[in-house]
Amino acid sequence: MGLLKSIFGGDGAPSERQIRRALKQATQVHGDPTTRVAAMERLAAWKTPGAVAALLRRFTVQVPQASMDQEEKQYTVRLIVQNGRGAVEPILHYLRTEPEVTYPVQALREILPAEEFTSVIQEILDGMIQSYTRWPEAKVVLIEHLPDESFGRLQETVTRFLNDDDDDVCIAAIDYLARNGDEAVREGMLTLFLSADARPRVRGRILGHFCERDWPVKGFRKRVEEVISEPYYLTSKGTVRRRDGRES
Repeated sequence: MGLLKSIFGGDGAPSERQIRRALKQATQVHGDPTTRVAAMERLAAWKTPGAVAALLRRFTVQVPQASMDQEEKQYTVRLIVQNGRGAVEPILHYLRTEPEVTYPVQALREILPAEEFTSVIQEILDGMIQSYTRWPEAKVVLIEHLPDESFGRLQETVTRFLNDDDDDVCIAAIDYLARNGDEAVREGMLTLFLSADARPRVRGRILGHFCERDWPVKGFRKRVEEVISEPYYLTSKGTVRRRDGRES
């Protein structure tokens, strides 16, 4: 009986050995896809935090066939969602420690109510501001998943990412703020624009939003005129336009 318990795990729970074996199969990128998927389904069916954590590791590898990889990862999201609340803590740990967060954050969004989802993502982003992370791509994905309707509570958090050294992170913050912001955001964008002399992508994104929002550069016109470059220009009214026909 003791031997059976050690092999199969007590009370229906998987043993560590079982989880390790299923993890190895689920992340074997050159193996038989049916074996990989079966291992994923086994991990999901066990419904323990350790099994969910192992299932999340499927997002850390990529099989050679891109379409198959995407299909399996989408299926992994569905399997994780089936674990409901039991998957939340493993997902949060993953989001704090791994760079590829696109699929896990989708699963979390399906499991949690909107308000709770917003709160935990904000908490993770606040943690990324306060401590070093070498994965800017994770910041980008999390910012892109922030709901527009929660702008009021998220504005301060997102604004702090305007100072991020990575252009993609800075641009993700610009997009969220410009899409939802008001006069205070307009002035902050202009301040960032003037300071981003060595960041052409950042400057271009800001000017693009000024075109779309029809925001004037009031209060900054002289300084903007000194540095604005083609294809952007200022109208007589102090609004930004493009010369290539994409003038909003």
